[in-house]
Amino acid sequence: MVNHQLKGITMKRHFPCGHSGKGKYCHTCVAITKAKEAEALARQHKRLARQALAAADPIDLSCVAHLPSLQKEARSILTKVRDGTHPCALKGKPIRSSNRQLLSVPVGYAYRLVFDCESLRPLRLLSHEAYNHAADALSG
Repeated sequence: MVNHQLKGITMKRHFPCGHSGKGKYCHTCVAITKAKEAEALARQHKRLARQALAAADPIDLSCVAHLPSLQKEARSILTKVRDGTHPCALKGKPIRSSNRQLLSVPVGYAYRLVFDCESLRPLRLLSHEAYNHAADALSG
């Protein structure tokens, strides 16, 4: 007689999630869960890093929060001005309606950084439309 003992051989089972495999739990679902947790952690770190950058900004850049490249460009201009570069060297121009008390520096195509002429203190980042209407309000 031949002894047909099957030692160490396990059959595939179907798990409640619908996957099949060998073992006590579904390895596919565990791998997916770990990947989702890692992605969530990476998103949280990225969000915290953006918040830390925003907290360090001298002015509010939230109007371009949906445009990260414009935020980088605005931060670059703010850093250059803080380090001693005059806004006029960055294509800045005086605002005529403010009696040359304000400077406007273009950020991208449709946004402007507004600086005080005397102190070179940044005042606000405005869209081009808001800038057209707010130049009078900023000078007052």
